[in-house]
Amino acid sequence: MAKGMRHPCIGWPAIHVAAGLIALADVSGLTAQACPEPDRVSRTEILQAMSGHGTYSLTSTTTSMRFGAEALLAIVRRRQRESPGSTQLLVAQSDWFAAHLETAGVTYTAMSAAARAGFEHHQDALVDYGPQVVEGVVEGPAPKMALDVTIFWPDSEGAASEFSYRDTLSVPRMDVYDSRVIRFNLLEYDSMLVFDRVTGISVRPRGFLSALFAVLGKPDLKQTRIAVSRDQWQVVRGQVKVFAGISKTGTATIEPGGRGHEGVPPGRADLAALAEHMKRPLKLRYGEPSCQTRLKMARRDGGGPGSVSPLP
Repeated sequence: MAKGMRHPCIGWPAIHVAAGLIALADVSGLTAQACPEPDRVSRTEILQAMSGHGTYSLTSTTTSMRFGAEALLAIVRRRQRESPGSTQLLVAQSDWFAAHLETAGVTYTAMSAAARAGFEHHQDALVDYGPQVVEGVVEGPAPKMALDVTIFWPDSEGAASEFSYRDTLSVPRMDVYDSRVIRFNLLEYDSMLVFDRVTGISVRPRGFLSALFAVLGKPDLKQTRIAVSRDQWQVVRGQVKVFAGISKTGTATIEPGGRGHEGVPPGRADLAALAEHMKRPLKLRYGEPSCQTRLKMARRDGGGPGSVSPLP
C-alpha cells in the first residue's frame, strides 16, 4: 500500500476498506426507548488507553491507524471487563483530540494533518462490539476482537458532506477525502490488525505516481492490514477500489518515526515474512448495523447516508 493510504481521521484507524448495497431501515421509528444513547467514554479512559502505546511516533499520519486502533481496542477491553453487558460506546472528538495531544506532549500545530482535520470537523466515533458484530467466519481464523466503527459528524443545517486535506508525508502524496459518515470493521488478530469494509474514505494521488497505484480519479479505500515487527516497524498491506469490481493492492513499510517506504527495504527478511503472512485469505460474515449506527448514517431529509455507500 502506498503511504497515503491510511485512515485520516484523528488517528482513527483508519482505515484503513469496500462498498456494497443494503436497504437502510426506516430510522424515523427509532425512539429513544428502542434505541438508547451510547455511553460516552471519559477523557480519563481515553488517556489510560493511549498510555499503552509502543515506541513509535504519535504525531505522524503514517502511524495514526495503528495508534487509533490500539487505543480503541484498549478502551473496549476495559469496558468488557468492567461492564460485561455493554456492547456500544461513543468517543467524542473533543475528548479524543485532547487526550491525544496530552499523550503526544506536543502543540496543536505539531499534530498530524489527519488529527487536526478530524478535530476541526468535529468527527465523533460510535463503536459497537460484542458477538453481534461478526456472525460467522467464512475463511481464515476468527479474530480475537471485532469492532464495528462509525466515524461521523452530525448532518446539521449547513453541514458539509465531505472534507479533504493533503497528506504530504505519503509517497506518492495524496489528497484524502472524508465523507460525513465513515464505516469500517476493525479486527484484531494475534499477528495483525485488519480494517475491513471501509466506506467513506477516498484518495487522489498527486505528482509522481507509484507503479502500484498509477490510477486516475479518486479511488476508494477498501481494506488495510497492519503487522508490527519487534523493532516497531509497520508492514501495511492496503487495497483500493479503482472501479466497480476492480481493485489494486500494494505493500508499504513504515519506520517507527513515521517515514514510509514503498515495499520492503532490502535486508529486512523479517518484514518480508510479515508481508507474506498478511496475504492469507480472510473473510467474515458481519451482523447488521445497530440502530444507533443507522441513526448516525441517516440524513435530515430521510435520504440515507448521503455520499457514503451503505455497507453490504
